[in-house]
Amino acid sequence: MSTEGLLDEFVTAIESRLDAILPTESGHSQALVDGMRYAVLNGGKRLRGSLVCAATHTLSDSYENALDCACALECMHAYSLVHDDLPVMDDADTRRGQPSCHRVFGPAMATLIGDALQPFSFNVILDCEDIPREKRLEIAKVVSRAAGWHGMVGGQAWDIRLTKYSELRLEELRRLHAAKTGEFFVAAVDIGRIIGEENQDDQLAVGMRRFGTYLGEAFQVVDDVIDCSQPSDVTGKPIGQDERLGKQTFPVLLGIDQATAYAHELLGKALDELKQLGLTDSVLADVAKRCVERIN
Repeated sequence: MSTEGLLDEFVTAIESRLDAILPTESGHSQALVDGMRYAVLNGGKRLRGSLVCAATHTLSDSYENALDCACALECMHAYSLVHDDLPVMDDADTRRGQPSCHRVFGPAMATLIGDALQPFSFNVILDCEDIPREKRLEIAKVVSRAAGWHGMVGGQAWDIRLTKYSELRLEELRRLHAAKTGEFFVAAVDIGRIIGEENQDDQLAVGMRRFGTYLGEAFQVVDDVIDCSQPSDVTGKPIGQDERLGKQTFPVLLGIDQATAYAHELLGKALDELKQLGLTDSVLADVAKRCVERIN
């Protein structure tokens, strides 16, 4: 199978598995489980889950035992989006071309939907009986770090603390998004490495984390460019949302052309890390290209 076909297979497998593991009925609140499914199964590129599968496949020539952990990371990402869209945060009416979770279920229930997806993600990881217990615990630590005060939540806290049109230097913007966005990419690659490697290899771990760091930043740069240059039917979000919120973005600081060039520069650095590890022709490299080559 071609690597392009394998990437599509990852997405299909992740979608199918998410549909299977998400709850369908609740004795407490049907709206809660309906909302969990709505938040997770409303489309999306599944890039983070695909990175988990790709890293595992690159190191072991299979990915099936990584599927549940890939789904767990997708659920954690979905929680972050539900909370990000809330009226007290970005106040976004749409997500992935559909009404955002709080528009459908109300802000209070949307908050609980996000809250429910967090422990659900860890339950999925810890229930992966085909992965050794020690590795499951290590993966849970990776996800908690990426999602918590050091990672996504910490970056989000920094982001909302900024006043409208606050001045940020490029290096500060990079640090903000390294936490808010990049840590999930690092986590995805790290999870795949933990599952796929047979022996602990510090050089492999360091190199793959650097790959994930470069890729996470590149993805955010591309997202910023798309937000200010593409219509809402492409972005799935209100057009120019970052501008409406007065956010400093990579295109604001660099301009669209230079930001686009910077994204490709970061992709080159990410691919160089794979080259140093002898993984140039891997499906992991193809996922990286798919993350960035959404813009020319």
